[in-house]
Parts: sequence; C-alpha cells; structure tokens
Amino acid sequence: MKKQYEEDYANMGLIAVKKASRKVLEKAYYDNLRVPIWRNGKIEYISKEIKTEQGAQADRQPATP
Repeated sequence: MKKQYEEDYANMGLIAVKKASRKVLEKAYYDNLRVPIWRNGKIEYISKEIKTEQGAQADRQPATP
C-alpha cells in the first residue's frame, strides 16, 4: 500500500510535467517552430495548429485532495 505522501509527490510531478510541456509548446508556437511528437509508431512534427489549452485544466486542480 502506498503512503499518502508518495501519491502527493506523484501528482505534483505530473502537474509539473504538464506545465513544462505547455510552456514549451507555447514557446514553439510564438517562435514558429515545429515540435517532434511520437504518433502512430513514428516521429511526426506539429506546428502552428498546437493547442495548449488541453493541459491547462489539470493545472487548476490542487495537487492534494
């Protein structure tokens, strides 16, 4: 059985990764850069059509219930 603090650190880490990835995507959008992603078993590049709002909802939730 996991202890509560281990779950809290996992949630905080997940939120930090989502925030960091959103910042990278926003910077790529403003600098007009393509971002490599893994999709359908190969590397694809995404550009201006990047949507950063998807990860924003998770950041509004508290790390601890």
